[in-house]
Amino acid sequence: MHAAAFDVLGLPHEYLAFHVPSARLAQALAGARALGFGGLNLTLPHKQAALPAMDGLGAAARRIGAVNTVCFTATGMVGHNTDGQGFAAAARELDPTPLRSALVLGAGGAALAVVDALLYELLVGRVRWVSRDPTALAQVLAGRPELRGRVVIGSYDELTRAPLAADLLVNCTSVGMVSGPSSFPVPLALETLAPKARVIDVVYPRRPGGLLDQAAALGLRVQDGLPMLLWQGVRALELWLGDPMPIDVLAAMRAALT
Repeated sequence: MHAAAFDVLGLPHEYLAFHVPSARLAQALAGARALGFGGLNLTLPHKQAALPAMDGLGAAARRIGAVNTVCFTATGMVGHNTDGQGFAAAARELDPTPLRSALVLGAGGAALAVVDALLYELLVGRVRWVSRDPTALAQVLAGRPELRGRVVIGSYDELTRAPLAADLLVNCTSVGMVSGPSSFPVPLALETLAPKARVIDVVYPRRPGGLLDQAAALGLRVQDGLPMLLWQGVRALELWLGDPMPIDVLAAMRAALT
């Protein structure tokens, strides 16, 4: 999708993939800056490990505690996190109607970015965050007193004892991935979501017969992870190039993903 964007913009840039062992991350970052790279994306396992190497952090990266986009500036390396912005833009694309409540499944980095986006981008009043290990979520929230009352953590067992009752359900687990499990720890009573609820699965491609197909069969609006992938990439390009992406660039990037 980045190559497609550069082509439409008439830029000579290239977007390349590099395998960097964890022990050499700091060297790789310094080398990229020395070589004059225009910017970088980071993926697992480097998103958190890169924090100490940054000379500055964007607001989302600071809150989430992870970096997926690096900008090289005159004063050093600045780390950003566009995952949450990508999720928020994708969610608005699915339905721009404001959300009152959301239910997020999963405890990994994607879940943390989604929770942050729900609170700071989409301004959701109440987020219910569920994991196999709620104590891990409690540790994440321990140093975030400003989230008290806005984020409620819980276990999967609790989902069997009461209606889901959320305007949005987001799957941030590995359920549905090619190498991941095929089902959640407990059956999800999708019919107990709020009327006209939305269901987003950050996994892509969409697994036939999986969560989204089940939700669509109930008349719910659904979205897989490709729009989030698109929009986090758009936000990264805007950080690197310093300008909003025109409509024709967005169309080319979207076409490259399909």
